[in-house]
Amino acid sequence: MEVELKIYVIGRSAFADIVLADESVAPRHAEVVVADDGRYHVTDCATATGTWRRIAAPESGDAVAPPLWEPVRQAFVLDDEPLRLGEHLCTLKDLLGMAAESAATPGAQPVVPAAAAGEAAPRVRGRVERDAKTGEIVRKRP
Repeated sequence: MEVELKIYVIGRSAFADIVLADESVAPRHAEVVVADDGRYHVTDCATATGTWRRIAAPESGDAVAPPLWEPVRQAFVLDDEPLRLGEHLCTLKDLLGMAAESAATPGAQPVVPAAAAGEAAPRVRGRVERDAKTGEIVRKRP
């Protein structure tokens, strides 16, 4: 039995499933795959500004130490884990909520910044093969 994965494209482009009107977000910034066991797998789409997850602040006597961020190329993340796409701070819960609202409103079109309005369809950078259960990219197809 083949499992159909739900994949959401996040980006600034009108062609993304979840549109973020933020200039620091690439037109095709990241993909989120909902794995068959309910986990979320995030893949950065080789963006210049990156996809980041917040890690624990350094242990020091400084109570106002800024949060530390680590880059994400591919990783499983929790739905309430703080993420940064470019400079846009969010959680998957926020992003997937936006997708659900858009799907529930017939004919709803996402708001797109003027800079992205004239964009062509995002260029796919090659075909990939995903693990059927988790959504992880396991290899690039020829």
